[in-house]
Amino acid sequence: MNKKDKNNTLILIPVYNEAQVLGSVITNIKERGFKNILVVDDGSEDRTSIIAKRKNAVVIKHFLNRGAGAATQTGIEYTKMNNYKYLIIIDGDGQHHPRDLDNLLSVLIKSNSDMVIGNRFLNTSNQFPFSRIIYNKIANYLTCLFCKNYYTDTQSGFRAFTKTALQHIKIENDGFEFCSDIIIMADKKGLKISETPIRVTYNQYSLNKGQNFLMGVRTGIKLILGKLIKY
Repeated sequence: MNKKDKNNTLILIPVYNEAQVLGSVITNIKERGFKNILVVDDGSEDRTSIIAKRKNAVVIKHFLNRGAGAATQTGIEYTKMNNYKYLIIIDGDGQHHPRDLDNLLSVLIKSNSDMVIGNRFLNTSNQFPFSRIIYNKIANYLTCLFCKNYYTDTQSGFRAFTKTALQHIKIENDGFEFCSDIIIMADKKGLKISETPIRVTYNQYSLNKGQNFLMGVRTGIKLILGKLIKY
């Protein structure tokens, strides 16, 4: 991946109370040659914003904890206002491997895709808690009820977008259902969505982040009810 494409790419990290690991995440991203990093701090109560600023990332802080969807939408608006050609969203809890940034951007450009999902399940070396496997299968099914195509990791937080794709995406839900919403919006607009294998590392810290099984059930119910009312 050439330097020009990386310079035209914004890396977005939506976070909430990630002071413990965020510094190393930013450092690892920079080591891959990506210098444009935006941290959207969704009302953290720890030193998340301080650490991000010390690492020379741009920081936007929500005064209240609104949710992952709201933090992501803030990042999307920033991307559009600053006219970046590409956007890559990566989790701030350390579960994603910044080494995969090059692959996501390469697939996005070379396949002429509008959006690329970093698929955890296409990499057979990844190890998953059983509850995550079950939840993801349910979430895939519920999401793809509203899509023309079928996607196999609809809840992945590691994604890449073109500037064109972002013009069609407006996240309306503050919670984790935004993961499905983005795919549904892109699919209905006829955008080209690709999936590529990524590595993921789950430890006790990262497992305590994101969606647990019960939260996932609530997210699924909210998604279904919302779409049935809308469509």
